[in-house]
Amino acid sequence: MKKAFAIVALIAAMFVAGNVQAQSTIYAGYAPESFVSGNSSSNYQGFFAGFTKNFGLTKGIGVAAGAQFRMNTRSGQSSLWILEGSVKETQLLVDVPILFNYGININRDLSITPFVGPMASLALVGQTKGTDPIFGENTSNWYDDKGNLNRFNLYAVFGADLKFSQFNLFAGYRLGLLNLYSNENITLKTNGFFVGLGFSL
Repeated sequence: MKKAFAIVALIAAMFVAGNVQAQSTIYAGYAPESFVSGNSSSNYQGFFAGFTKNFGLTKGIGVAAGAQFRMNTRSGQSSLWILEGSVKETQLLVDVPILFNYGININRDLSITPFVGPMASLALVGQTKGTDPIFGENTSNWYDDKGNLNRFNLYAVFGADLKFSQFNLFAGYRLGLLNLYSNENITLKTNGFFVGLGFSL
């Protein structure tokens, strides 16, 4: 954890000093996520949007830091005896990726940039809404005093960015490293791929 804070401090210092070249990118994409516990998993649809600033450290090598807003959602049916109801789950998160990258120029306008690094994630909202003919609508919050889930997660992220002129097409995978369940007898971790489009300013 101390190393992550040191990296963030270094990037902030470089940004303030303005001694390195930096390029800003805005982006959005699709990022489904699986919550895995033992042999079972729950699969969510996911979407994200954010911005990043890539600092050139030396020729071809850079570190990109930024922030993104991400949403996970899942809908389904529930049954109580012969009565049918519906369930909708929603999670809203803020991610802070710090990705080391290496640009490989194919020609003047086209380049491929592999990237790897950590991504800290903080869940702002997590809730399950259920509706049935008897009890009506009810909502349970994942992170209230009765919940057993932790808001903070840390991912290992890797992938590649294909850049043509100012346009970016990127894809990769994120692997959750922390157990999100506070009960020591249960392990809950997350993972998922992502794909997105970006525009460099």
